[in-house]
Amino acid sequence: MKNETALNLTFWSGVINYVRAAAQPAEALTPWDFREQIEAKTVLVFRTSIAGITEQLMITSGMNKLVGENNWTIDLEDVDKVLRVVCPKSAEHKIISIFKAKGESCEIM
Repeated sequence: MKNETALNLTFWSGVINYVRAAAQPAEALTPWDFREQIEAKTVLVFRTSIAGITEQLMITSGMNKLVGENNWTIDLEDVDKVLRVVCPKSAEHKIISIFKAKGESCEIM
């Protein structure tokens, strides 16, 4: 007889979430989903129109929600105001839409 539990990815993602919960405070937890592991993460590089910290603060909440707080940076010293993001390639259009919603330009380099 085949063991169905061993093949059930939803079951194992629940087990992983339980183990992670035991090792971390509740505030630090984000649910693990096996579907997120299918697409590998890469570094996307964008040219932006962010002029300074004020404009950067406008897009901060959207970027943190999409890719995580420590997965993106904007080099304000660079002439192109380069945005580097560690995320799946499929997030490219969502990143551009966050910038456009705040009236800023963002294009892939």
